[in-house]
Amino acid sequence: MSWLVVLIFIVLNEAIIEYLVGNIRALKPYIPLLSLAVAILLTFAFQISLFNVLLGTEIQSPFWEFLLSAFIISRLSNYLNDLVQKFLGSK
Repeated sequence: MSWLVVLIFIVLNEAIIEYLVGNIRALKPYIPLLSLAVAILLTFAFQISLFNVLLGTEIQSPFWEFLLSAFIISRLSNYLNDLVQKFLGSK
């Protein structure tokens, strides 16, 4: 169940980025930063802590917990995008 939560937020982050800026060539170099910004918004809005979900632990400061979770979600969504592009073909 916990991996499902992680996967949902990874896919959600990637979907938001692809639909908002996926076809804008001028923003291509900034997609990783935009992905991080969206992941930060998602983790703080939904209070998602991957450390709590996956490891069952809590960091003392929720700010750092959510921020580090956003970094992980952002990177994993970038890897998901690369994987999908590799198997389904690039745009």
